[in-house]
Amino acid sequence: MKKILLISTVLISITAHSQEFFKNLNLNLTKKTEVFQIVEENKKQVTLFFSDKNSLKAIRLNESFSIIDSLSTASPSYEFDDIVGYSLSNNKYYSYWSSSNNKQIIYQCFDFDTKKTTSKSFSLEFEKEKTIKKITVNNIFYLITCVKNSSILNFYIFNDGTLEKKSVDLSNKKFLDNTVKPTLLWNIFNQSTAFEPALSVQNISNDSPPSLTFSANKRKVYTKDDVLIFSIDLNKKFTQLLSINLSNFTTDLKSLNQPYFEETEFEGVDSNSFLTNDKLIQIKLNSQKMVISIKNLDGTEFKNYEVFVDREINFKNSDIMQENGSVKNTRILDGSNKLLRKIYNLNPSLSCYTLNGKNYVTIGSVSLVQDNTVMYGGMIGGFTGALIAASLSSNYSLNNLNSYKNRKVVYVNCLFDENFNHLEGNINKLAFDDLRVFAEKENNLSTKTIFKMGSSLYFAGYNNKEKNYLFYKFND
Repeated sequence: MKKILLISTVLISITAHSQEFFKNLNLNLTKKTEVFQIVEENKKQVTLFFSDKNSLKAIRLNESFSIIDSLSTASPSYEFDDIVGYSLSNNKYYSYWSSSNNKQIIYQCFDFDTKKTTSKSFSLEFEKEKTIKKITVNNIFYLITCVKNSSILNFYIFNDGTLEKKSVDLSNKKFLDNTVKPTLLWNIFNQSTAFEPALSVQNISNDSPPSLTFSANKRKVYTKDDVLIFSIDLNKKFTQLLSINLSNFTTDLKSLNQPYFEETEFEGVDSNSFLTNDKLIQIKLNSQKMVISIKNLDGTEFKNYEVFVDREINFKNSDIMQENGSVKNTRILDGSNKLLRKIYNLNPSLSCYTLNGKNYVTIGSVSLVQDNTVMYGGMIGGFTGALIAASLSSNYSLNNLNSYKNRKVVYVNCLFDENFNHLEGNINKLAFDDLRVFAEKENNLSTKTIFKMGSSLYFAGYNNKEKNYLFYKFND
C-alpha cells in the first residue's frame, strides 16, 4: 500500500509542475456536447467541432487559440448517429456522418471562404462486403470494406465533396491464418478473439505514445505518407505486413518470421509486433522466456533481446509496474518472473514512441475490461459517447488516453537509441504520462479532447459551472 501511495503522490507532484494552463474560451455548451478537432500544422491553427443533438458548430482557432471565425449548421436526422471521419480541402471542412450499417453517408461542409454550410448524402451500394476501417489520411476520408469470402478490398474515397470507389484485388497474395495455412483476406479480418471483435483494425499514430491496449490488437494499421500498412499477427510464426499505396493503389505483402521459439507440450507461445520508422519490433514469449526482435522490413534482424524467468532484465529503464484500472492505482512488481507470467497470461503487447532520436519502448500486457463497460480497441463506452467513432483519427489521442480504464496493465519501460541500442539511466516522464495523471484529477470537465500541435500536447475540456472551455499545455 505504501508503494501505491508513494507512486501516486510522486506522479501528481510531477504533473503539478509540468502542465501549463494555456487558454480559456467563453462558450455555452450543453452537458451532452461532444467534440473533435482538425489540426492544420501548416496554418498553425486548429478547428474544433462541437456537436449536440441539434447542431454542429465549427470554431477555427489560431496558434494562441483565439477565435478566428465560426460556422454552425443543424445536425442530420436521427438515423445518422455517428461522425466517422473528416476531410479537408483548402478552407472547406467536411464532417462525415454514417448510418448504423455504413451504407448511407452524409457530409456537412463548412466553407469558411463563402461563410456557408452545405450537405450531401451518398448511398453506398455494398455488394456482399463489410466495413473494416474508417480513417482519414492526408485530409482525405476513406471507408474501407472487404468483400465476403474473397481477398478484395474496396476503398470509398471522400474528397472535396466527391465520392470515388477503388477496388484492390489481393487474390494473388498469400495470407496466413492462425494455423499458418493459406487463407482469404476476408477470413483474416472476420476472425474474432477474446480481445478484439471481428472486422476491427486498430489504427496506430505517433501523436501520443500508443497504449498497450491499442498495440495488443493482432490487427493494426499504420500510415506513412500516402501508404496504409496493415500488420497481422494472428499466427505465432509470422508477422504479415500488407502495404497499400493510396496514390496509385499498388500493393505489397511481406511475411516476417517471428523469433524461433521451442514450444513444449505443457504450454504454447504468444506473440505480437509493433511497426515504427520502417522497423518491426516483435515479441514472442511463454511463461519462462521472452524474445524481443528488431528487424528491417526486408526481414533482417539487427537487434535481439531476451528475458528469462530466473534473471533480471538487463535492458529495462524502470521498475516493473502494474496498474489496476487507474494510473492512481499503481504498484511495483518484484522480479522478471512476475512480468513474464503476467504478460503471458494476459494479452502481450509492446509499443514504441520516438522522440528526439530516442525510442521509448513499453513492453507488457493488458487484461480484458474488468466490468461491463464496452471497450474494443481502446474505445470506452460512456466516455466519448456514441457520437465519435473509435476510428476517427482526430480523436485518437483521447481514446488512447483512456484505454487503460477498467483494465489490469503490466509493463516495463525501456529506452533505446535510433538503432535500438539500449541506453542506460532513468527515463524522463513524457508529456503524455503527465497528462494521464492530470486528466484523472480534472474529472469535473466534460467535452474533453486531446491533440498535438507543434511540439506540444494539449488537453481541453468544458467547465460546466464557469461556462469556459479550458486548454492545458504539456511539453516533453
